[in-house]
Amino acid sequence: MKAPLVNKPIKKLNGSEIYDPFTKGLSLMRLFKFIKQNSKIMNTKSEIMRMLISATCSCMLLLLSSCIKEDMSNCPEEIRIYFQIPTPEGGTEINPLDVDMMHLYVFDKKGYYLGEYHDEYIPDFKEDEYFIDCSDLLPAQYRFIAWAGKDERFYATEPGLFVKGKTLFEDALLMLQHPNNIVSEEIHHLFYSDLSATVTVEKVQRFDMPLLQQTNTIRIHTVGFPADVDVYTFNIADNNCSYLFDHSFADLSRAGVSNSEFTYTAPCEKDAGSQIRSKLNVMRLSGERHTPQLQIFNQTTGKLLYPADNNSGDLIELIKSFYPENNFDAVHIYDIVLTCVDPDEPTAFTVTILINGWVVSDQEDNI
Repeated sequence: MKAPLVNKPIKKLNGSEIYDPFTKGLSLMRLFKFIKQNSKIMNTKSEIMRMLISATCSCMLLLLSSCIKEDMSNCPEEIRIYFQIPTPEGGTEINPLDVDMMHLYVFDKKGYYLGEYHDEYIPDFKEDEYFIDCSDLLPAQYRFIAWAGKDERFYATEPGLFVKGKTLFEDALLMLQHPNNIVSEEIHHLFYSDLSATVTVEKVQRFDMPLLQQTNTIRIHTVGFPADVDVYTFNIADNNCSYLFDHSFADLSRAGVSNSEFTYTAPCEKDAGSQIRSKLNVMRLSGERHTPQLQIFNQTTGKLLYPADNNSGDLIELIKSFYPENNFDAVHIYDIVLTCVDPDEPTAFTVTILINGWVVSDQEDNI
């Protein structure tokens, strides 16, 4: 399956645009236009002549050593990037149905943005079968960044428009959109891959990019909770909305990035036994970040059901207290079971944590 290259507008600023690595061509028209535009700032005719000689030599070198429109004999004919969805040992298996859209960004070896391949509909993603055709790339060193998922309306990039030859890798961001600091709709899962590779003159070349999941599912339910008619919501407060293009958490102090806390929220349902159930999809978690705070809020009374009193709602602390060696980059499904120990004290719970559906350990003390 081939995804079209998204051609972004670019302002021609200097001679680096004379040779275009995506069109495999040497544009003489660009060359002469560039010289004409810049001749006004030349002090003497000799400077113009030196520039013509230098540019002509550069053209001849390219004609002799690289593939151009008139001679494609040294060009690769087929460059494919394949995508995989591996399951880390002890980790969460990725559902192929969660991958139906792909953005593949291309940067040069200096970190400048070159272009993007965008496949906005993948009808049937199959590991090691789906690929993006990058056969329009010239031999060179590149860095490929893939962001994949199911629905891009939840996500945006900063800057909003990447400019070829100007936007730097280190300045690129991917962000979860959270209007009014609330995420009340269940976000779809997000996946990432990073590959540095060298395209050569070989006719057929293949590269592989394994996708890593960047989102998590947190599910809660109660056991032994006394029946009531109250309405509850499940909330997680965090500020994990912005990521660099190496998928690390963005420095929230940098310009243009909001460092305000926002809240993922979902209504709770009650099953036939009047037990509370709910789930949230949230962005990346880390064992070093204790920002995410979990709570169950009673909308009817305006009080917290969990955590109550001085108990901690630190989601990371809660998970690590049961599984100190948890790999947050591999495990993405967490079930939190709150067992009510005293019907007369509905905020007194013991907690059990299940990782990917498995019980890891029990904690008998109130949390």
